[in-house]
Amino acid sequence: MDATTGKRRALAILALTLGVLVSAVLVTDRFHFRLDLTADHAYTLSKASRELYKSIPEQVRITYYISPILAARHPGPRAVKDFLEEFAAASHGKISVDVSNPSTGNGERAAAIETLGIQPQRMQIVDRNEQRVALVYSGIEIQYLDKTQVIPFVLGTSTLEYDLVKAIRAAVSNHGDVAAVLVGDSDKSLGTDYRTLSDTMKRNGWTVQEIHPGDAVPPEASVLIVLGDTGMDDYASYRIDDYLANGGKALFAVKGVNVDARQNLSATPLVNNPLLEDLQAYGVKVDPDLVLDPSSLTVPFQEASPYGGALIRYVRYPHWVVTRPENRDAKNPLTARLAGLDLFWPSPLQLIQRNGVDEQALVKSTPKAWLQTKRFAVGPQDEPYYADEADSTTGQYVLAASLSGVLPQAFAGKSVPTRPGAEALPPLPAVSRPSRIIVVGSSDFATDLMTMTDSLFNASFVSDAADWLASGDQLVSIRTRGTRDLRLSKIQDPDTRNAVIMFIYVLNLGIIPLLVLLFGFMRSRRRRRLARDFVPLAAAHAAGATPAQGAGSGHDGSPGPRSDDKDTEGGRS
Repeated sequence: MDATTGKRRALAILALTLGVLVSAVLVTDRFHFRLDLTADHAYTLSKASRELYKSIPEQVRITYYISPILAARHPGPRAVKDFLEEFAAASHGKISVDVSNPSTGNGERAAAIETLGIQPQRMQIVDRNEQRVALVYSGIEIQYLDKTQVIPFVLGTSTLEYDLVKAIRAAVSNHGDVAAVLVGDSDKSLGTDYRTLSDTMKRNGWTVQEIHPGDAVPPEASVLIVLGDTGMDDYASYRIDDYLANGGKALFAVKGVNVDARQNLSATPLVNNPLLEDLQAYGVKVDPDLVLDPSSLTVPFQEASPYGGALIRYVRYPHWVVTRPENRDAKNPLTARLAGLDLFWPSPLQLIQRNGVDEQALVKSTPKAWLQTKRFAVGPQDEPYYADEADSTTGQYVLAASLSGVLPQAFAGKSVPTRPGAEALPPLPAVSRPSRIIVVGSSDFATDLMTMTDSLFNASFVSDAADWLASGDQLVSIRTRGTRDLRLSKIQDPDTRNAVIMFIYVLNLGIIPLLVLLFGFMRSRRRRRLARDFVPLAAAHAAGATPAQGAGSGHDGSPGPRSDDKDTEGGRS
């Protein structure tokens, strides 16, 4: 092959390569590829998203309203747009996506968008040394026939898939998800003690409808959430039994020992409680004991100072249990990737096998946990008595469980309860329908106490549990992907924790400073050595020798070979 042919071939290969690159650039907006290396595939479309088209009879139109000024200054809108296009591409043509500028027109368009529920956000803009505040939009409208769902503001993809799937399902089914919330503790209310939980559920697309003990569960409710049990009587328990016998689904946050935070942490075991008797009939016995665990929170307590005034003392409080990932059911999507769950004054659960019922332990304590069964030492002043029963009760205990199947009727063979002035209760159905319940051995974990300990994932757990009960595995598997407990409290064992703290002290106060000193010493020695070597070179330069000549001279001081000497076939020229 001569030089001309080789040159032509190289040019042809170069032209083909450039053509391939140009073609790839032109089609990048039509085809998407993402390499997801996260442990739980947080950036891969879930099965629920890929199969969503099967439940969509007609076209769904998604409109993404994004202000150009925001898109030019933040990477979030581009990620949202790419995700929406990937989401639509997996819908087999059932979903279309449009990107629209809400700022066009004379303000009427923005006003119309706001009436949908898409709300602007204030953004500080610095442009040509001028600082101003602009209103920006980044909201999504989902249209299905004459029904509309809205995501008011989105600036990332962390929860976007969950929000989209839930909104499209609500639009197609023509109704949203309704959670009936029953506060079963007589000293609490939804608006006073469960505001964080209520706000979280609303933010996750739930309509929260409060009912009171003895009220019938609304027919539009997808799930019943029972918070507490001290104010429940037979009449209220019968209502719940009837609801479950007709195929209802429920989450029970209950307790076997009532710890009254308003009365100096007085603790009273609950006996002959109607709701707890119902749960035992279904297959979960809530013991009137307290579980204490070395994996626990540090809690600030206010005490009277001996010098007058108040004193804040931080106590490692084993009554407030931090559940660990290794002690949660890894096969259930609700608990497999749970960000965290802190249980306040939990009681142990015993699972009782019932015919036709599948019982599963969802969350357990660590194997080093123990019980208080007699003297309930709960206050900070009782710290020396916390572990009185540890030697005889240490072990691992179930703290949350699920039951699925045809639950036994708790009031079967019993007379129908009555309440003065209340309506007569209907008889239980002759044959019960399949149901599903979750029982958590702590009712206080869902209260606003979670804000005191940065345990906001407790509210997310209740919301995710409602999704799992109402919709099955797929939706909750989207919600829990990529979530982590970001608190610096991974090491709960006291001995290991103290050893790590000591190591950190030694590392920061000893090893690192020594390494810095050693580095400085070695650098100083190197600089002194370079300075000594530089003195002869400087003297030679002052005598008229060039650095090149010095470098090229022989060991005896005679000149070395010149750089322009060249060897030829006939000898040296």
